[in-house]
Amino acid sequence: MNCKYDTLLLLIAMFTLSASQTSAQSLRQILERPINIIESKWEINTQEAEELNYYNGDYCDYYLFRKNDRSYNLRPGKNTVFSILKNSHVDNPFKNPSTYIFYRGQFPEKFQINTPYALPVKNGGKTSWKIDLRESRKTLNFQLKSGDTVYATRSGIACQTTRPLQLLIYHSDRTFAAYLMMNQNFIHPGEEVLVGQPVGLAGEMGVSISYFFLDKNKFNANLPSGYPYSHFTPVFRTTEGDIKTKEKKEYYSVIDDALIMQDMSKREQKKYLKKKK
Repeated sequence: MNCKYDTLLLLIAMFTLSASQTSAQSLRQILERPINIIESKWEINTQEAEELNYYNGDYCDYYLFRKNDRSYNLRPGKNTVFSILKNSHVDNPFKNPSTYIFYRGQFPEKFQINTPYALPVKNGGKTSWKIDLRESRKTLNFQLKSGDTVYATRSGIACQTTRPLQLLIYHSDRTFAAYLMMNQNFIHPGEEVLVGQPVGLAGEMGVSISYFFLDKNKFNANLPSGYPYSHFTPVFRTTEGDIKTKEKKEYYSVIDDALIMQDMSKREQKKYLKKKK
């Protein structure tokens, strides 16, 4: 009787731990904006003009949506969104209250659905994926053993998040990859990550990754109706080529120079190739 009771307690503890980990690394929470990451200030510049500046303390872009007004892209650092020259009588659209909200990212300009990604395993390693039913938006749960190394599926920069185990990478085409359910995160906010670079250790149920972008089609003059991001399944580079992989089928990873240099500038590519010699 006591043995059954102890087993029941163990199962409850395991479920609680799993639920806690899921909650702490959910897609919803990784999209939360860290407290005070963006600040606005009215300041006087060197020409004595009054200007409204937004300071983005993150390493990724944000989109400031203002209802029935202009909206603004906020890059990391200082962003001047409005200025009034000295002795000017220009109408100030910010003098009245407005409904506004911040979103991570910007609308992609050169998004290509066929851009190749790496699988989250080492070059030559194999894995499969299935849809992660714990998330409300399309998320791929890759089959890795607990403690296995997770590798970056595309190059980008790590954003600020609200918890240390969360990893959100922003790519050059303004898409995101959210790495969920890891037991350890090797990457610090602001770090530039290369495709194929180790980024953490898989959790009890592998690693879940969601690929998405801020979708312009979900915005109009009013606040977006519902969720403003679109999620997608990338093309992965495998020994079978750059393909749309099938759910629950195993594939072998290919991480070659072309994939590594895909998001590099010409100068960075030249430096990378020179370093390899």
